[in-house]
Amino acid sequence: EFRRVLFRSMSVNQLDNGQALGLNTLTEEVTVPATADGYSAIQIPANALVIAVSVRVTALIPTAVTFSVGVYGYKTRYVNGLGTGVGNTSPGTADGIRYYSAATAILITPNITPAAATGKVRVTIHYIGVTAPTS
Repeated sequence: EFRRVLFRSMSVNQLDNGQALGLNTLTEEVTVPATADGYSAIQIPANALVIAVSVRVTALIPTAVTFSVGVYGYKTRYVNGLGTGVGNTSPGTADGIRYYSAATAILITPNITPAAATGKVRVTIHYIGVTAPTS
């Protein structure tokens, strides 16, 4: 049986038996701490298929020249060596689609420890959410 599923406002679309598939985004403006690494408050949801983690520098990250975006153990998974100037962006598609079984925070790693916690980066997680049938 063929069913056409429309995606509206990036929301999950449920079918008759509770199963669902949705394109979703989570976004946050992260203040980059004056430490070697900093984590986002938002997390990749458990059981998500991540398409990309895109970023935009919204306030200069002081001292550092570049930064990377990834997850614990894989610091450059989504972005490697992006400049720290305001307006710099990356689509964050370097890794391709990846499955995460557990909720996972995004890691931001400047190439040099920032002199102050004044830099800001808008982080957006783009992912596919899948829900199994409930009946």
